[in-house]
Amino acid sequence: MRQRSLQGDSDMEDTRSGAILYHPSLCTACGVCEVVCSLWHEGAVGPVFARSNIIRDPFTAEHRHRTCPQCEDPACYLACPTGDKALCIDRATGVIYVDESECNGCELCIDACPFDPPRIKFNACKKVAFKCDLCRGREEGPLCVEYCPFQALTF
Repeated sequence: MRQRSLQGDSDMEDTRSGAILYHPSLCTACGVCEVVCSLWHEGAVGPVFARSNIIRDPFTAEHRHRTCPQCEDPACYLACPTGDKALCIDRATGVIYVDESECNGCELCIDACPFDPPRIKFNACKKVAFKCDLCRGREEGPLCVEYCPFQALTF
């Protein structure tokens, strides 16, 4: 497997993408973030299709928002065997994203994600990985932030 490093990559120094911040005291676990995310990216509604999720404990009513934090030194990117074809870093914005047309479905990026649960998911129908790309290319920014009715998410 080809080893890659982000160290010394001067293009990345000034282009960090930012991240979605979660404010738990404002969140009601309504799920609007999951609906708009899955609809925008997949054309279908459901938590399984969403790149950001509300994790709910049905016994305690506790909940938490989960999405990719756009790591500074992303293990997922370094683990991808296709180089910069499937798991990519947008050089203009710093956003880490999956090019589904190039993904071979090996799931190595999912295994490499340091978070539990991993912030990268696998679409079993398409047989490709997917993750939050901060609604890359959308001028207004992430939909989940824009449509959160309680401003529990900020960018």
